[in-house]
Amino acid sequence: MFMNQFDLPAFIAGRLPQVKQDLPVPGKISTVNRSIQVLTDYTRRMAIEHDFKMVRKCMSLVERIYEKGDALVRNAVENVFIFSFSSIMTTFNIVEWRMVQSYMPSRLYNLYVQQVLRSRD
Repeated sequence: MFMNQFDLPAFIAGRLPQVKQDLPVPGKISTVNRSIQVLTDYTRRMAIEHDFKMVRKCMSLVERIYEKGDALVRNAVENVFIFSFSSIMTTFNIVEWRMVQSYMPSRLYNLYVQQVLRSRD
């Protein structure tokens, strides 16, 4: 069973209650991108605060969303969460970036590498 844009906010809120108030109301057209953006911003904040346990939890959550998501949800993960890694990278020194990167599941990291390689074409 696939997760769609209407399921996404509740799915995220159920696993990260601390972002519930920032998530959009299901049913709005921008629900999927906004939900992934909230998760992206929270992951970035946890990385900046060096809360790597939470970074790992967020990365696992994103991977699960990507695996269960329908085409619209998967597209949002790629275009919002994965795309944001280039900007996150500039926030950290190389050691910190490697720490963040080490928590990225291989599927998400492969998507990131594919995106970087496509941008160089």
